[in-house]
Amino acid sequence: MKTSLIYFSQTGNTRKVARALGEAFDGAGHELKSLSLKKARPDDAVSADLIGVGTPCFSSRAPKPVLDFLAGLPSLEGRKAVVFATSGGGPGSVLYDMTRVLREKGADVAGGLLIRGECFHPFPAILGRFPGRPDQGDLEETRSFALKVSEHLSAGRAGPVPRSRPDALHSGNGFYDFVAKVNTDDGIRRLVAGPVVEPDKCNECRWCQYICPVNNISMEPYPVIGDACLRCFRCYTGCPKKAFSLDMRVGNLLTHMFYNTLFERYLGDVKPGEKFY
Repeated sequence: MKTSLIYFSQTGNTRKVARALGEAFDGAGHELKSLSLKKARPDDAVSADLIGVGTPCFSSRAPKPVLDFLAGLPSLEGRKAVVFATSGGGPGSVLYDMTRVLREKGADVAGGLLIRGECFHPFPAILGRFPGRPDQGDLEETRSFALKVSEHLSAGRAGPVPRSRPDALHSGNGFYDFVAKVNTDDGIRRLVAGPVVEPDKCNECRWCQYICPVNNISMEPYPVIGDACLRCFRCYTGCPKKAFSLDMRVGNLLTHMFYNTLFERYLGDVKPGEKFY
C-alpha cells in the first residue's frame, strides 16, 4: 500500500509522531513517503492509497497552513486517510478540522490519533506543560495505532479503525470545541500582540523568514512581520539571536482564562492521573 505521511511540525513533537507512524507502516510493508508540509506537493497525497496528515494544535484547532494545503488538493476519491495531532492544551476540534476538509475532497477518513506534546508556546500560563512528551509510551501508542490502521485496511474492513479517537470522525460540542470556533485568526490578531523585532540584536540571518509557516516575514533589511501572522510565535521562541520581543500581558491573561489547569482537567482531554508538569 502506498502511504504518504504529511506533517506540520515546528518544535519537533509532531515530527516524532510522524516518524513513529512511519516506522510502523514501513515495518508492515507499506511503500512509505514521509515529508514535512513545507516540502509536500499535491501529488504526494494524490499518488498514495493511504494519506496521513499531522499537525500541532493551535488554539484548540488545526492551523491555517495545514487546512490551506488540504483545501488546495484535487479530488481524493478512492483514498483512505488518517489524521494525527500533538497537543499541549485542550485539543478541541484539531482532528476533525482536518477530517472535514479531507472528506470534502472525497477521502475516506478511517480514524485519528492524539498525542501529548510538550508545550513550547511562550506564554507563562502554559509554557512547559507535559514535559518530555511525546515520550516512549506515547510513541509506542503511536506505533500500535499505525499497526491497527494497517491491519484494518488490509482486511478491507469498513468503519473506523479500532482505538481511533471519536473526535477525529465527528464534530464535537465540548468547551474546547467552542473555544476553537471563537479563536479565529483575525480575532487572535486583534487581541494578542505579535512579536516585535529588535534591530540591534538581529544579524539578518533570515531564519525567521524561512521558518514562518505562512511566509509572512519579509527582510527590509530587518524582519518585517506582515498582516497574516498566526501568533504561533515560532520566530520569537526560535530566533538564534533572540532578536524579537513580545508583550505577553493580554495574551497570557486570556490563555490563563481559557487554558488554566482546572478547566483543562475537567473540560479538556486530560486522562485520569495525567500530570501537566
